[in-house]
Amino acid sequence: MKKSLSIIKYIALTVLIAGLFLWTFCRLTYVFRQKEYTNVQDNFANLPKDSVDTIFIGTSHQFCSVDTNLLYEEYGINSFMLATSAQTVPMSYYACLEAIELQHPKTIVLELAYLANDFRTVTDEMSHTFFDGMPNCEARKLAIEDLIEPGKQVYYYLNLGAFHERWKELTEEDYKSNLTSPRGNHHYENTQYNWNIPVIEQTETEAPSEEMLKYLDKIIALCRENRIELITYVAPFNSLYNDEDTRTELFRMQRVFNWCGEYLNNPNIRFYNLFYELPEIGLDGNTDFMDSQHTNYLGQAKITRYMAEHGYLQ
Repeated sequence: MKKSLSIIKYIALTVLIAGLFLWTFCRLTYVFRQKEYTNVQDNFANLPKDSVDTIFIGTSHQFCSVDTNLLYEEYGINSFMLATSAQTVPMSYYACLEAIELQHPKTIVLELAYLANDFRTVTDEMSHTFFDGMPNCEARKLAIEDLIEPGKQVYYYLNLGAFHERWKELTEEDYKSNLTSPRGNHHYENTQYNWNIPVIEQTETEAPSEEMLKYLDKIIALCRENRIELITYVAPFNSLYNDEDTRTELFRMQRVFNWCGEYLNNPNIRFYNLFYELPEIGLDGNTDFMDSQHTNYLGQAKITRYMAEHGYLQ
């Protein structure tokens, strides 16, 4: 009898220690994580099941152009902003998988700025902003296996290894759970002057890379398979600097967006190229931008209201 009790106590103690170790490890993983953008994923993971109708996916061009709080307050559109900085088209595919797995929305709105690039992931630091806050769902596992090279995958499954040196820069905020943006909204008040955005003729086109087109097709097929309406658009942005080289790159990207408009017309996917609706949107270079690439909260409100009032989001 005493021996049986000793075994039970031993097992209970082992389970307790293992549980404490696991809790400590998970807590340290959160504390050491670079959380500037990953808290958006935390908010998404904490949403009640099937509580969102529309999900926005894409890059910083997406979350700087659409105000999900304003959409709900003024137009009754129940949405969440699942866009992350430097989210490539392959990443967006897995964000769509995540959205369907956790919420199964009626509509996905995809911003296509990175269709004009040709990379599957970006720097390790920016890739972590996509993966680290992502809940442990099937979409996350598939994305890591597909997009992260085998030698680095362990740092995405156990991301403490990628950030253990952050102990020198930890602040009180790193220990807090920041679930303060229930719709994933981003708000930027800083202002920087932006010169007029140059736009090429809409007839000028250039195909994207085959790899990016492959993932765009996967997104289209995924939404159709799950009976989700896919809405695509391109938010307006300027050349990185006001010089010939970056204007040339901006024009190349615009040619890809124009090509995309023609391509998506065939499978009848809604596509809106806002570069050609700039006068109607009424962006002001003196007040509405945070830099040459992104609008601040004033420009964000203008784009949001314009898209909502023209039926682009419903």
